Amino acid sequence: MKRITATLFTLLVVITPTWADDKGDHEFEVRAGLVYSNAGAICQMDLFIPQGATAAVPCVLVIQGGGFRAQNGQKFKPFAEYLAAHGIAAALIGYRGQPDHIYPATLADLRTATRFVRKISAEHGIDPDQIGAMGRSAGATIAALLATSNFDEDGPREHAEYPSQIQAVVGISGVYDFIARFEHDEQRALQPNLDTKIISNGAWIGSPYSIDDEHWRRASPITHLDSTDPPMLLLHSRNDGTVPWPQSRNMYRALIDAEIKAEIHLSESGGHGGPTDSKVRMVTFFQNVFSD
Repeated sequence: MKRITATLFTLLVVITPTWADDKGDHEFEVRAGLVYSNAGAICQMDLFIPQGATAAVPCVLVIQGGGFRAQNGQKFKPFAEYLAAHGIAAALIGYRGQPDHIYPATLADLRTATRFVRKISAEHGIDPDQIGAMGRSAGATIAALLATSNFDEDGPREHAEYPSQIQAVVGISGVYDFIARFEHDEQRALQPNLDTKIISNGAWIGSPYSIDDEHWRRASPITHLDSTDPPMLLLHSRNDGTVPWPQSRNMYRALIDAEIKAEIHLSESGGHGGPTDSKVRMVTFFQNVFSD
């Protein structure tokens, strides 16, 4: 069943999920094209809202990866649909990135989006105290930065009366330590085209690569951890040829050392897309965190 209602601002779609495996038992509405910031035309989100909930539901920001370039989020629609089909609202986020913007602008967009979700939570049946984030590849890096860092945002702070803290993170195939990615022999051996990756990462970080560069450290979530950070689930495949899997192993160890609740799952296959059961593990993790 599908019903479409168009207005000047919102496209509402009621969807019955059609996965062959683990469909979930919730139909959901899609409220598309919500402008969360005036920083750029790309700063819009689509909300996926489960139907039939008897109480406010958690919401997860879905952050598309893609080389730290600006993203409209649409390639990650399956993650948002899967969350909504399992009773968790999802906000599919468009955000600024390279080549025109560097990491503080990207993070500012995600913080603004988080505050905006809280601002509109009552009208969409969202619990403002249960906001999470997930991402894959660059999206996982951004989700982890959103959870752990506190450096100043780029430009005016919109919806400043609402907090931007999140309560849970799922990262799939993420970079959490940019310096280790290019300095540690173990990690260098696991990824081809190192020079290209240094250039690409540097375009988002905004300065030439150096192990002593402040920006390369500040863009690395592993440098910001403390015991107040939210629980994290890290998923990675050992045959990932794009981001070396020790990124997740080392981040997990650092989370535990910082007394942050953390889980990790490493699969033998799956490549850069991550373990084949990532969606199932993601939903289970969020359900467990939000039910505590």
